[in-house]
Amino acid sequence: MFHGELAIGIESLIPFGLHQASGELVDVASVPRGRECGCICPSCETPLVARHGKQKEWHFAHRSRSVHSETKRECEYSFLVSVRLMIRQLSMNGLRFQTPDFIEELEVYSDVSHQAHSVKFTIAGESEIELESSSVGATFSNVEVDVLGNVKSVPFAIYCTYQGRDIPESLCNPETRLCGVVELSLAGVAHRFRQEKYGRYIDALRSYIEESSEGKFWAYHPRYEAARKQAEVEAALWLSEQKAPVQTKNRLRAVALDAPISNLEPLPLPKREAKSYKCVMCGERWFGSSRECQPCNTHIFTTECGEI
Repeated sequence: MFHGELAIGIESLIPFGLHQASGELVDVASVPRGRECGCICPSCETPLVARHGKQKEWHFAHRSRSVHSETKRECEYSFLVSVRLMIRQLSMNGLRFQTPDFIEELEVYSDVSHQAHSVKFTIAGESEIELESSSVGATFSNVEVDVLGNVKSVPFAIYCTYQGRDIPESLCNPETRLCGVVELSLAGVAHRFRQEKYGRYIDALRSYIEESSEGKFWAYHPRYEAARKQAEVEAALWLSEQKAPVQTKNRLRAVALDAPISNLEPLPLPKREAKSYKCVMCGERWFGSSRECQPCNTHIFTTECGEI
């Protein structure tokens, strides 16, 4: 999925141009202003002009119509595409990358005690990794990812997302189980670039990638399944503990009556007062003692309401 929205304004500008002499993407701060920048648009190959303004953010722009004849194709270059291309270029010789923490929550509900319980489980904490043997535009789990490398011989993929470019489902359930996949949302990049008044966008982008966990989300982590199973064990233990008071009372009755517990009629479970409920997820309404929505098979989205 795509996380977040882009800031308004700078995302309509071009932060990186293709320097003809070096063949590399450069930011607008690293070249002379105006037509002397020596850059072309990586998409349509139209000459660019470097604008070092005092009010508007520094940026590249396509030259005027006088050079329209030099345009090779219709331009599909955008702020987001340029950022993706620069991330790929920065990754070619290895990459430091700040991974986010990965904390999930499992909620269960007891029909015995009529209480909800949450079990938080941590799959990974924030960490700085060194991506080795990285390649760009490689295929991983039948998808072209932006960056693919290794972390201690374990495959690690980075996939950039923005509005209209969601992470593919196959990366959330990859064929290779011993791997890591992180979604890198570009939604926060525009905000970072707006803070950089003099066009040093490469430094701003490198900081976003290497020093911050902002905009990063685990699509797949090899330890998730084990951590989830452990949380399910803890949840099951809590559910069993909710039945303990009733079971204890039954044992005490058996002792008092000097009779095998199997011969006694078990005490009924405590009943919750019947109320009117509504599930805000599916719209289901019902009257009863259980908060659990039958269609959704969960109590999480249930609220009490008036008479049905």
